[in-house]
Amino acid sequence: MHLAFCLFRVLPFSGLARDMLRIAGCARGRGHEVTIFTSEWQGEPSSDFQTEVLRVPGSTNHGRAAGFHRSLKPCLQEGFDAVVGFNKIPDLDVYYAADACFAARARYHRNPLYRLTPRYAGYHRLESAVFSRQSATHILALSEHAVSEFQEFYRTGDSRFTLLPPTLQDRYRHPLPGADAGNRVRADLGIRECDPVILMVGSGFRTKGVDRAIRAVAALPRDLRQDARLVIAGSGNPDSFKAQAEACGIASRVSFLGGRDDIPELMAAADILLHPAYNENTGAVLLEAMAVGLPVLATSVCGYARHVAAAEAGRVLEAPFDQHSLDRALQEMLSTDTSAWRRNGPRYTNRPLFFSMPDTAVNVIESIAANPGRAKSEGSGSVYLSDELHLSGMEATFESVMGMTGEVCRRAPGRRTLRVIRDGSGYFLKVHTGVGWGEIVKNLLSLKLPVLGAQNEWHALHLTRRIGVNTPKPLGFGTRGGNPARRESFVLMEDIRDSTSLEELCQQTGWGEDISLKRALISRVAGIARSLHINGVNHRDFYLCHFLVDEYFADGARRMGSLPSEITLIDLHRAQIRRRTPMRWIIKDLGGLYYSAMGTGLSRNDLFRFMKAYSGQPLRQAIEGSVNWDRVYRRAMALYRAGT
Repeated sequence: MHLAFCLFRVLPFSGLARDMLRIAGCARGRGHEVTIFTSEWQGEPSSDFQTEVLRVPGSTNHGRAAGFHRSLKPCLQEGFDAVVGFNKIPDLDVYYAADACFAARARYHRNPLYRLTPRYAGYHRLESAVFSRQSATHILALSEHAVSEFQEFYRTGDSRFTLLPPTLQDRYRHPLPGADAGNRVRADLGIRECDPVILMVGSGFRTKGVDRAIRAVAALPRDLRQDARLVIAGSGNPDSFKAQAEACGIASRVSFLGGRDDIPELMAAADILLHPAYNENTGAVLLEAMAVGLPVLATSVCGYARHVAAAEAGRVLEAPFDQHSLDRALQEMLSTDTSAWRRNGPRYTNRPLFFSMPDTAVNVIESIAANPGRAKSEGSGSVYLSDELHLSGMEATFESVMGMTGEVCRRAPGRRTLRVIRDGSGYFLKVHTGVGWGEIVKNLLSLKLPVLGAQNEWHALHLTRRIGVNTPKPLGFGTRGGNPARRESFVLMEDIRDSTSLEELCQQTGWGEDISLKRALISRVAGIARSLHINGVNHRDFYLCHFLVDEYFADGARRMGSLPSEITLIDLHRAQIRRRTPMRWIIKDLGGLYYSAMGTGLSRNDLFRFMKAYSGQPLRQAIEGSVNWDRVYRRAMALYRAGT
């Protein structure tokens, strides 16, 4: 087979470029001819493949990205068996999805006005060409987190994704560099053998959390801080971070090495790999550190952080991020015995699975190339239904889903909620048939954005699950109509069976001796509230009746000292999503929650416990923090008076 591999820029220290070359090398090893198309190849191009460096016009990044596709398009007329892209461009047979969802980043991390810019329009057009339902491109996904984002915004069918295994380069097979190599690196860098070395690896210093790392090192106790060295390997502009280190008084303890080829040797010289990323689709450096036996401290937003936790090879800071937690964790890891973590990492990663990604990717590419008629677009319809649904005998059309029948659980103007049973499986279906102009005008006059359909809950369900809040799994979505007052839509989600609400649980006969249970539930609910608000989500119906626990637990297991395995938050159809949650909406959520808990026997200390868990700080700082708890109390009392 003759395969075309397309990557906008081939950079010497780019993980994406390395992955591309590994997959291309695997394809070549199977006897396939590979031609690599790029607009720039820094360094000497590989002699193993035919390489075409294209002239790409454009004065902006998004303009050059579009120009790359225009320059590439005539070259693809030569009759390649498959076109494999490593950037988002049209006309791909297979896309290696190393980059996060651009639409999700624009929605959740940018000002809404950003979506009016030419940059957004350009990148969104390229991303849509790959993921929209009109595309037939097959996607090699690197994490379930990424699949969730793309399906949330483009409703891409499950069958178009292949989830690749976590990946390590062959140089991380054993044996690996040992203490001697590490000592040589320390000597080259002028670091004493006894000094703690905190290593960061990766380009894109802002995204990787270098600012967080500098603050954490500056917060170390004096005896640790004066000896510790923060070593950062990766390409990028370090000037602003050097200025930050200078302002924190640790400039002499921070070193920027630039791009390096000797990462395993650097890891052998380090005591901790620090990776407090703001967002990270995968984070292959976490696996690399584990393979070398280097303990890891990372944030849970990294796709591969779950492997650190599973291997017990370091610590993972759960979302939402808290700088104090990072400061404390770094100090503890530098002051404790890490020998178990050092043993566990190599034991976990020294398996064939972690080196099988190129073979898996080439298997998919060969399958697509050998069956060109198999790849078909999903059509112009706007209905997404997960492959997990059991809907035998029913067409996957908007009309068929909207016409499903079942037990009506709730009915409101323009909306109804049904529990549907199909093929022995239960689902919740929320059907929206239009709110009418009267409701829209009423909301606008009250300075509120009206909820026009199921799309709001579809986005909220995806986002909350990604930030670690357990909500019903979204399994289907569809919308039809341009008139906002008559727009029809639905969201289909898993049924939370055999459950009861915290409101019902708390109204049962007292807590008895279950003081530990009450405290645990308070901490968990506070954690859910904190996760929502710090990630820009407010619920608007934040009451105990919308928190579900397992019915078996509620009926008696709690009296045996157990805790519910999880708490599920439901009814997010009015949830609002922003970059930051405004304080007035935080007050409304917390006030509603307190109002719903007034009759559950909470003590003054229970309220303090909630405040501490919600803020993630000691009580004094929690009381004096950004949340005005007096306003929360007044909001709760206003709801109480209105309901009596």
